[in-house]
Amino acid sequence: MSTCETNSYHHGNLAAAILARAAVVIDEQGIEALSLRGLARDLGVSHSAPNRHFRNKAALLAALAAHGWQRASEATLQARDAVQDESATVRLNAMGRGYLRWALNNRALFKSIYHPDVSRQASEELRAAVAQFAETVRVAIEDSQAEGRHTNVPLPILTVFTNAVPTGAAVLLIDNLVGAAMADGVDQETMIEQVINLVVPLP
Repeated sequence: MSTCETNSYHHGNLAAAILARAAVVIDEQGIEALSLRGLARDLGVSHSAPNRHFRNKAALLAALAAHGWQRASEATLQARDAVQDESATVRLNAMGRGYLRWALNNRALFKSIYHPDVSRQASEELRAAVAQFAETVRVAIEDSQAEGRHTNVPLPILTVFTNAVPTGAAVLLIDNLVGAAMADGVDQETMIEQVINLVVPLP
């Protein structure tokens, strides 16, 4: 690695830069355009530099999936833990906001973790971690239902609905499938608040 590379990407910074750039390439050009050499060229490092962190494209996609899901789950749970309220519904509302906020602020990474070719490379450890995160969300939904939220709806249906709204809203907004809603005087944080309040009304 050149002196320039060492100065620009030290202590693991190159791996993070590669993952960030890979998400953008997938988003803008499609997964077919993704290659380790191309990423090296984009980042201005030697063509062999990415191989120090990822032995091949499959390893890169596996790492990208793990990185994305870790960031998403961290944002969701940190938002929950920041709430100084014992109400399960208030905490669930915070989780939805945290997740949607993360998605809108990390658009390329959000889209990449749902790409079938990326998710296909997920390791068994990551699949277990995602399942554990999903169970944490399910329990939060169950607890909010016990407080009176949609008590007449079966828990599996309520779980699908509660998860679908922030994820679907992120897709619609990121892909601009709902027109210029964000430009019509509604800022991002207000959009997040109003969307999540519809699916998880605050008590």
